[in-house]
Amino acid sequence: MKDFILISLLFLALWFSNRQWGRKRGLERLWFIQVLWVYHLVFAGIFYYYILQHGGDALRYWALEAEAVKNPDHWMGYWGQRTHFVQWLNFLPSKLLGLSFLTGNVLYAAFSFLGIREVYSWMVQMKETKPWKEWGLMGIFLLPNLHFWTAGVGKEALLFVGLVWALKGFISLEAHWKLAVVGVLLSFWVRPLQGVVLGGMLGLYFLWQKQVPLKIKLGVGLGMAVVMGLGIWRLLQYMHLEEFSFRGLMAFSSGQMDFLKGFGAGSEIPMESYNFLEKGFALFFRPFWGEVDGFWQMASALENSIALLLGLGLLAVLPFYFLKKEKYTIPPFLWAALIFGLVMAVAFSYTLNNLGIIMRMKSTSMLFFYLFWWKMTVGRRKTEAGSLGKRPE
Repeated sequence: MKDFILISLLFLALWFSNRQWGRKRGLERLWFIQVLWVYHLVFAGIFYYYILQHGGDALRYWALEAEAVKNPDHWMGYWGQRTHFVQWLNFLPSKLLGLSFLTGNVLYAAFSFLGIREVYSWMVQMKETKPWKEWGLMGIFLLPNLHFWTAGVGKEALLFVGLVWALKGFISLEAHWKLAVVGVLLSFWVRPLQGVVLGGMLGLYFLWQKQVPLKIKLGVGLGMAVVMGLGIWRLLQYMHLEEFSFRGLMAFSSGQMDFLKGFGAGSEIPMESYNFLEKGFALFFRPFWGEVDGFWQMASALENSIALLLGLGLLAVLPFYFLKKEKYTIPPFLWAALIFGLVMAVAFSYTLNNLGIIMRMKSTSMLFFYLFWWKMTVGRRKTEAGSLGKRPE
């Protein structure tokens, strides 16, 4: 009964929150936010069913059994980074309150939806001039991979929200720097590499601001350099590098590939033997039609097909983009998300060789690739005054 009550309260809380939140930002199609919330919540149920049928880390996260700890009966006994942090978060709802795994998925879905609706509001504030463009944009937000992986218990929901909060700093660093810092810290605690990349990008963006006095840049920059140094040192500790060199990184890459091979997954690919273009195609567009087996891989192939069409559309219009005097306005947060996604893609290309894991790992950043490709292909050329970067929410 308590699970039913909590799920109902979460649904209603987000429903009314969406109305207030959307009106505050002047969203014209407020109904779509509610549709998106229901759609996302449905994926919490789909994720629940999938994990029960096929198994996965999510069950172990919720049962606090993914990583052993010294003091399993105490909350702070789970404190730490990566998996330990996820178990630390789950201790209260799972162990103390005794909530079900389904309720856990709904909790994570509600949290990740805060990030999804935020990104949607950023995009619609750029106000497309033609209705079909708006409908196309809405369609991008319905692509399933993001919803599937962020609507369940796991790292992806936390990583996506951390990424969105960090990206708010690229909308207005002055207005959102505190939330951006929280986003970087959340990312670092769940996946250190993501936190280091986002922290470095925000640091460079801060130093790039012309209105900030040089003395402040030097002082803050020095502090950020120390923090980044500690973050990189911590990251290298987790990687267990024998030496910090190209040879050491390649040895780490080989070890990761061998580790994943040990699982004997059916969607394994010889990523280590691929060239640069083959790695990129595998990361962004596979599994593709002709190499799928079963419903779940078909769903992945469908989304990847849409991604490929958007990518081809971008290649088709790119020459005209450089020839035209009036350029499409790409907001800073979308450029930042693109750079972040590319950096993570390079890292994934040397550490992942399983298409299923690739779909999960890229789920938190692919939305921004879709949005960038869409904006470059059919987006409006001029952003309205008072939109992103002018009057931050």
